[in-house]
Amino acid sequence: MFEIPEIDVTDFQRDKSKYILVDVREPHELAGPEGQIEGVILAPMGSRFAHFISSADPEQRYVFICRSGHRSAQACTMAHTYGFHKVYNLKGGMVAWNQLLTKF
Repeated sequence: MFEIPEIDVTDFQRDKSKYILVDVREPHELAGPEGQIEGVILAPMGSRFAHFISSADPEQRYVFICRSGHRSAQACTMAHTYGFHKVYNLKGGMVAWNQLLTKF
């Protein structure tokens, strides 16, 4: 069984140049209270995610993000089944991201 690796927001911020960040939330969620991270790849679960998987380089390192970490964990599992072995779930999702931002 595939164990989903997680990366916390602080570690991601420190090493973000090593990863490609992929947001799997639906378009209507991007305008919500959690907002959107600049430069993120948008690949909502469903057909757009399938398109992303079919066109992405499986050798890259990807961090998947959603609102709280549940859907991005699913995205990690799906990507792994398609041969992506350098996938990480952003622990706590946009909720954790925004909590970190409010500390500064």
